[in-house]
Amino acid sequence: MFVDSLLYLAIVPLLPWYAEEFGLGRVGAAVLLAAYPVSFLLITAPAGWLASRLGARRVVIVGTACFIVATLLFAWGPTAEVVILARLLQGAGGGINWGAAMAWLTGNTPPERRSRVTGAISGVLAAGAVCGPVIGALAGASSPTAVFGLVTVLAVIALGLSIATPAGAVMPRDPALHTTLGRLLQHPLVICSLAFSLADAVGVAAVDLLAPLALGANGVSSAAIGAALTIGAALGIVAAQVAGRVGERVGSFPVALVGGLGMGVVPALLVLPLPDWGILVLLAALGPFFPILMTGVFPLMTAAADDLGLSHGTANALPNMVWSAGFAVAPLLVAPLANAAGDATAYAVVALLVFGLLAIAVLMRARARNLSLSH
Repeated sequence: MFVDSLLYLAIVPLLPWYAEEFGLGRVGAAVLLAAYPVSFLLITAPAGWLASRLGARRVVIVGTACFIVATLLFAWGPTAEVVILARLLQGAGGGINWGAAMAWLTGNTPPERRSRVTGAISGVLAAGAVCGPVIGALAGASSPTAVFGLVTVLAVIALGLSIATPAGAVMPRDPALHTTLGRLLQHPLVICSLAFSLADAVGVAAVDLLAPLALGANGVSSAAIGAALTIGAALGIVAAQVAGRVGERVGSFPVALVGGLGMGVVPALLVLPLPDWGILVLLAALGPFFPILMTGVFPLMTAAADDLGLSHGTANALPNMVWSAGFAVAPLLVAPLANAAGDATAYAVVALLVFGLLAIAVLMRARARNLSLSH
């Protein structure tokens, strides 16, 4: 999970560099950004389901091996096509680990401690996000080959740890994948979590695409963009720990709602004609809201899975599927909208969509409480 987070955010400050190196415009940069969630979307549900059949540890080992191949391609990719292929393989590894590794974690954790444990893993992801922009900035300033070669070493270490870690508790064996998905999608807490996940994807995708490109066009360096992302991720480490502890006291839903509100407020503020330093501040401010939201979402999903007698693999894969679909589609819609109507209009549409999804989450939470399914 650390390597996945590191690789994902290493690309963001490099977007202007890749755009110049390979002659990519906004749409080309959007394709590069969207390649990760496309493969993530295709692989995460089958991987989560297979975790209940083959064991989460075995599936995670395969996902971690994908990171090794991806980092090698990032290191030596000579063309845009090869770098996009690396992004696809990284997405496959991320999809496997967000389903199977989270199931491995939550399946070995009592329900009353899942909020804190999910907060801890969100903190690990935020730590990867701290290192990711630094890696990206270093690659932009020096050599992607050398920097991503070092990341390959981290991926090999992650593989070794996956092999050495015991399998732990045996998860329930889910029925056929379509049956499992159908049962989950009837649970209001699942719909609530999916609305949160989509809100997160849309908000992050829009800001991660438009803000770095606008800053790069204004002459802001990759190092400055990476520094803003690093500050945001560092704040996310602290926010995740606090969110996990708060979730144990007040429940997971309020925690997720706070994260979702942040995902809507940041693009709403970016509608304003801000100076470069203001955009950098908001880019950093977005950082804590992702781990806060994820700390709330996964306990909601595992509560629904426990209620239905299902494993956590497929349940944890569902919000990841929705997130990756939103993250794949959003840049491809936001880029032409920004080209046609300007960044401010694109940010306004994104903010309205995020707040609409939060309203759906609130309604589904109310329905779950009426059905005595609250968590």
